[in-house]
Amino acid sequence: MRPLKEIIGLPVLSHLGSNLGVIEDLVLDNKKMLGVGFLVKGKDWYKGIKFISREEIEVIGKDTVITSGDSLRNVTELPEIIDLLDNSIEWRGLPVYTTTGEVLGRVEELFLDEETLEISGIKIREEELIINRDSLVALGSSAVLVRFKADQVETTKEKLTSIKEESIPLEEKGFEAKQSAFLIGKRLARDLIADDGTLIASKGDVINWQIIRKMKNLNRMQELINSIES
Repeated sequence: MRPLKEIIGLPVLSHLGSNLGVIEDLVLDNKKMLGVGFLVKGKDWYKGIKFISREEIEVIGKDTVITSGDSLRNVTELPEIIDLLDNSIEWRGLPVYTTTGEVLGRVEELFLDEETLEISGIKIREEELIINRDSLVALGSSAVLVRFKADQVETTKEKLTSIKEESIPLEEKGFEAKQSAFLIGKRLARDLIADDGTLIASKGDVINWQIIRKMKNLNRMQELINSIES
């Protein structure tokens, strides 16, 4: 089981040692909860993004992905992949609900089986809670549904309570609550830097309550609003 963020950005090498590009993102069949392959950005990216299927992958290593072929195909040549991309979901930031109707938080990360590319779990809000594949019911366009077994409830009770209490802070009321709810799950279009030069959040990060609180404490909420992807 490996987090997707550790795979994105890895170089892709052919079995002959040629550099074919870097992993850009997962191509996901959300109904099957299965990755069918990866988008690959090559040096000739201006000619089109490329695709590597899970069948073409020999190994996903710590520092590189090695393929069984000498080259990769353009996505434009693969109608079935274009169809998946046209109907893809934005899983980052999706709300997670139990089948009994309780909200647990939002998806922070996917975990993959490196051999099959099956979704082996999801992470909710940093490291507060990880849900394994056995408990995943559906990965939909609007929400993720999960089922907890009886023996899992007690072991996760404290974490779930913490997340639920944090999901809508007591001090958030009226306009501020609506503003924060709007921002949660959005992605940043630029880095957020504190006055002392430290990094608050990076471009591409999903906005969570931690980021919102930091920006509120700095009286820079308008900057945060102006920094979300359009």
